Amino acid sequence: QLGILHLFGNKFSGPIPSEIGHLQQLRRLFLHNNELSGPIPSEIGNLQQLESLHLGSNKLSGPIPSVIGHLQQLYYLGLGGNMFSGPIPSEIGNLQQLYELDLWDNELSGPIPSEIGNLQQLQHLVLSHNIGLTGTVPVEVGQLKSIWYASFFNTSLTGGLDDLAFCNIRSDVDFSKMFAYCGGLDPKITKCCRTDENGHTRCDPD
Repeated sequence: QLGILHLFGNKFSGPIPSEIGHLQQLRRLFLHNNELSGPIPSEIGNLQQLESLHLGSNKLSGPIPSVIGHLQQLYYLGLGGNMFSGPIPSEIGNLQQLYELDLWDNELSGPIPSEIGNLQQLQHLVLSHNIGLTGTVPVEVGQLKSIWYASFFNTSLTGGLDDLAFCNIRSDVDFSKMFAYCGGLDPKITKCCRTDENGHTRCDPD
């Protein structure tokens, strides 16, 4: 019946045991800031009550398993600061309660999946320091109505962002600082939509 497991900030090493999948009432699993290695076991997909999964700043490797998409109660997914490789699985788009996705500083490659556009609760998206990420930022990212911070530092993403219309951005957010640009990304935003405290939307330029 364990609901919370916090083992972060130690020197635990070795793989995450597959038996973690037996803890099916687990809501929070914090294993960050250790020296864990190897892949995420597929049994993690059994933890369907999980709300927060933080595995950042370890030495984990291999692909991000598609079974992550089974964790549909997740509101936080932190996998940054590891050695995960391969594509971002499209199944992340199933995590419709997710408000923070941290995948920074890995070895991820390929395009950003358009399914990220399904994450309408997402506020915080960090894909920086994944030099293998390629292609353009999907239009669907610009349709995320709750997002207020996104970072793409040190990737191989290309193209412009001028076709993305960011609407419903809080009026107290400095749009010029919302995005972190690097490499081939064009920092010119030609359409910026904001919603003020009275619910009025203004786009510049009209």
